[in-house]
Amino acid sequence: MTEETQEKEYWSVEDLEALTDTVQTEELDYQGKLIKISWWGLTEREEPKVLSVDESLSEDEKNAQYLDLAKERVSKMMSKAQEKQPDDSVLKMTTYEKLPASAKYMISNKILGVELPNEQ
Repeated sequence: MTEETQEKEYWSVEDLEALTDTVQTEELDYQGKLIKISWWGLTEREEPKVLSVDESLSEDEKNAQYLDLAKERVSKMMSKAQEKQPDDSVLKMTTYEKLPASAKYMISNKILGVELPNEQ
């Protein structure tokens, strides 16, 4: 056995349940200014329903379907946070819809847990 033994950490049942019962808030830097966002994890029942992506579609069409699914998921997560814990200081869905695509992608990636290579 080595001198340095790393202790394993396990999730408690309460902490696991809290993942879909806690608002998450983050401030993102966009062009030198901050955007404050909040979201709430979805349970399986709340996830957007998709039967499957039609494999006969072109890559562009399949990507568009995946993008629509991601948009719906982000919308539900942001809306759930505002319903459960209203906060006037965070970005609202009505404002999010008016943002430039680059800002929407940055926000969506954060909420969905997507890490881009230059963010690591």
